Amino acid sequence: MASYSVIAVVAAVLFVGATAQENTLAAVADLASNPAGAFVYVPQTSVTGEITTGANSVTSLRTATYWPALTGLGISQSAFTLAPCTLRSPHIHERASGILYAAQADSLEVGFVNENGTSVKNIISTGASAVFPQGLIHYQYNSGCTNATYTISYGSELPGTQVVTQALLALPADVLAASLGIDISAVGLLTTQVPSNKFVGNVSDCMARCSANNTSTSSTSMAGRRLLL
Repeated sequence: MASYSVIAVVAAVLFVGATAQENTLAAVADLASNPAGAFVYVPQTSVTGEITTGANSVTSLRTATYWPALTGLGISQSAFTLAPCTLRSPHIHERASGILYAAQADSLEVGFVNENGTSVKNIISTGASAVFPQGLIHYQYNSGCTNATYTISYGSELPGTQVVTQALLALPADVLAASLGIDISAVGLLTTQVPSNKFVGNVSDCMARCSANNTSTSSTSMAGRRLLL
């Protein structure tokens, strides 16, 4: 009986290997059938869902949905411009981990929550990278006073995105109320207060700080002019 078990295991391994090879060959054939231009991505503002804007921020998705040449390659990317004092709401990518590269940023806060409930937070600037593990709640927050530009690359051509607050509001009212420890009558008010856009701008403490910095800079500049006169 043991020998039959070994034979069955070997057969299963060979089958999986053969299937993987067939899939690889099929993917290679698909790649070869594409014209050269298919391997270059240019954002299309006319395609619904490809570009999202809000709070003076913008993102463009480079997934297989909008860039078919990625199909079967297991990779994708998003590009972002995040306005000062703007948050990209906490969200989840259920099918991929992501790695962020900050092309231009003075103070970009990046964080996620581990499975055990511990929070991880870092502040990065131009040239730095950060990782977001698959399936964990994470966010980006531009706590600086100038635009932050960055890209995120994913280990799937379709990483999926679920915004946490919007997902919670999709729950039945009694379930949401019980989960948050609030009265069910407060759920309706909560629904009206949660932003519907993935970008949340004008974070108050950041806006106050940037406004103070601008005032200070303007005063210094004017003082310099007076000295020059």
